[in-house]
Amino acid sequence: MKEVYITRLSKFLPNEPVANDEMESILGMVDGKPSRARNIILGNNKIKTRYYAQNKEGQSTHTNAEMTANAVQSLFDDKFPITQMQLLACGTTSPDQLLPNHAAMVHGILQCQPVELIAATGACAAGMQAFKYAWMSVKCGNTANAVSTGSEKFSAWLLSRNFEPETENLKNLTENPIIAFEKDFLRWMLSDGASAALFQDKPNDEGLSLRVDWVEIASYAHELETCMYAGAVKNEDGSTKGWTDMTPDEWSANSVFSFKQDTRLLGKKYCALRRQNVERAGR
Repeated sequence: MKEVYITRLSKFLPNEPVANDEMESILGMVDGKPSRARNIILGNNKIKTRYYAQNKEGQSTHTNAEMTANAVQSLFDDKFPITQMQLLACGTTSPDQLLPNHAAMVHGILQCQPVELIAATGACAAGMQAFKYAWMSVKCGNTANAVSTGSEKFSAWLLSRNFEPETENLKNLTENPIIAFEKDFLRWMLSDGASAALFQDKPNDEGLSLRVDWVEIASYAHELETCMYAGAVKNEDGSTKGWTDMTPDEWSANSVFSFKQDTRLLGKKYCALRRQNVERAGR
């Protein structure tokens, strides 16, 4: 087995940083009213600024694939050009489309030589899944180098216009036209950007290198209900109903394509992770 080193890191953040009190000028107000949950959520997550690939007119300035390609390009220079890249592993939860996959779209923008590709998804784990694939490729000698990326473009999913059909539906039902907390919660948590790492089977001749000895990922989907989801609604029994089994009218009436998080499960997830750490320490 080869030794594996992270020899270069890069990032791409779109546009200028957006302060907390400017967020709704980008994302918009649902039903024309300020969010009741925003200040509470921001007070707890302690985020002060974030980046959006959107302008104040709700127009996209960068795709997810474009942000990722920018981060990848920043890894390379004349000393180590992109023509030497052998593998590209891209992780994201928010690809620009269903097909082609995210890694293929990034590769298309890079306009470089043929390379091995893989696209990973899985909410918070997507970037680490790509990270592990790139690491394993170099570790086993499949390639001498590999690039992994983690990127998200959540802003397009969080714009107020995506929730207007739902609020109109609630008005027609004489209910209070306020979107559920599970949908509003993530509007004040998520933003946009991309990062990339170059793995090689030898350290840098000069400067810092980070050796990666192991990467461990474990799922607890067998123990918990779905926590973060999009393109689906959650049933009372904890199961989900996907968008392919719904009508277009149901998509808009329930903001099906918004990102949602069942915040009631966060405490349970913490307990599961703590148990995992205890088990690992006892090995």
